[in-house]
Amino acid sequence: MSDSAQKRLDQLLADFDTAMLVTTSLNGKPRARPMAIAGHDKGGMLYFATRAEDEKLEEMLQSPDVAVTLQDDNRFLSITGRARIETDTLLARDMWKPSMKLWFPEGAGDPQLTLILVEPLCAEYWDRAGLRRLEFLWQAGKALLRGDLPEEPPVEHHAKLRPK
Repeated sequence: MSDSAQKRLDQLLADFDTAMLVTTSLNGKPRARPMAIAGHDKGGMLYFATRAEDEKLEEMLQSPDVAVTLQDDNRFLSITGRARIETDTLLARDMWKPSMKLWFPEGAGDPQLTLILVEPLCAEYWDRAGLRRLEFLWQAGKALLRGDLPEEPPVEHHAKLRPK
């Protein structure tokens, strides 16, 4: 994994406030749900807040392997990782946002506030925003005329990462 790819992943993550968190349900089937991102660290570690009695926590205890997907019109991120449940009050205070008060009326110390940490095992992003999209279309058009595949985009457009 290159440092520039990791830096680009971190930049892209900073632009998102929600993601789809995919777990394995208690009956063994994939289950996706939208989640507000409470925070993220360099390297792709993601934090989500949830209530202590939520079924997704049982799912993660049964099968901690999860996937997280994020997208807007021209940017896509996919993170495959391992979920960990955390009840650390200090960490909850660090992640606290006023908008969370709707679900946790007692604030960062609410006994129902539980954090889900997703430690990435691998990540991939595709960034086709702005001029990058035009560059991609140009490369794709040239490849179509040549009858072959488009050139691999530079790291700022697409990369697969495995954290250090």
